[in-house]
Amino acid sequence: MITAHSISVGGIVTSYCENGAGEPILFLHGAGFGEEGRASFIRQLNGLSDDFRVIVVDQLHFGGTDYPADGTHINRLGRVDHVIGFIEALGLKQITLVGHSEGSFVAARVAILRPDLVSKLILLTANSVSPAFGDDRDEAWVQACRQTYDYSGPMPSEEEYIAAWRKGCRAYGHDVEDAKRDAYRRAAARGQWRIWQSLTEEETNVHLYVVLQQKYIFPYLDRLRARTLIIWSKNDPTVTPEQGLKLAKLIRSSDFHLLNNAGHAIQIDQSEAVNRLIRQWQG
Repeated sequence: MITAHSISVGGIVTSYCENGAGEPILFLHGAGFGEEGRASFIRQLNGLSDDFRVIVVDQLHFGGTDYPADGTHINRLGRVDHVIGFIEALGLKQITLVGHSEGSFVAARVAILRPDLVSKLILLTANSVSPAFGDDRDEAWVQACRQTYDYSGPMPSEEEYIAAWRKGCRAYGHDVEDAKRDAYRRAAARGQWRIWQSLTEEETNVHLYVVLQQKYIFPYLDRLRARTLIIWSKNDPTVTPEQGLKLAKLIRSSDFHLLNNAGHAIQIDQSEAVNRLIRQWQG
């Protein structure tokens, strides 16, 4: 049974869910309006709990975790210390840490900084840790990112939000829709849309967005001590399979898997395959 909890991390009330028992696996969600742990990883909470203690945490200003008092956006680098504090608050060490989308940046940075906490690292389809091509091939995924993460208009209604999600989902189920509706209502009630409308140019300009990974991720990947599993989508317009392969080549102790018929939310669209790969790799 999935249980909801909260814990203080350096004075920050932090919300998380867990299910199962055994070796802990901590999942980090991506960024965007309505993102949170349970909605992102409902099929891992249910699908892996027979073998593992599955933990999903709401990062800063997501889900039920505290928002900054001034309502400012905290970027992916700013979420790293909070995740480290969360792992320590639970008394965990040498865990498997999984990141999806921007959560992959946070997970990789935590593994770089604290190898005592992370023994295995899993990265799921993530532009936030993917090398750009540096040529005309970048234009397509840059445009896709601009369209996907456009917060210039009014906040969508709940039905508009769900309709947009269903249009892009390749494996619909009431389990995910129910979690998505709960996540939307939390985000709407807490004014999260305003945070995304106040993003800095460093977050909205994709050519500037890559600076953090170039400074804080790529120079350290050849020294990464955690065994790394990379699971990539073949059908995500915001990040290409070739970028995933480039990332895998930067990490010496990595395994790379490409899954077809999956969009950005690969852990939802191909949940059985993702769970199977995680289970086999953990063995």
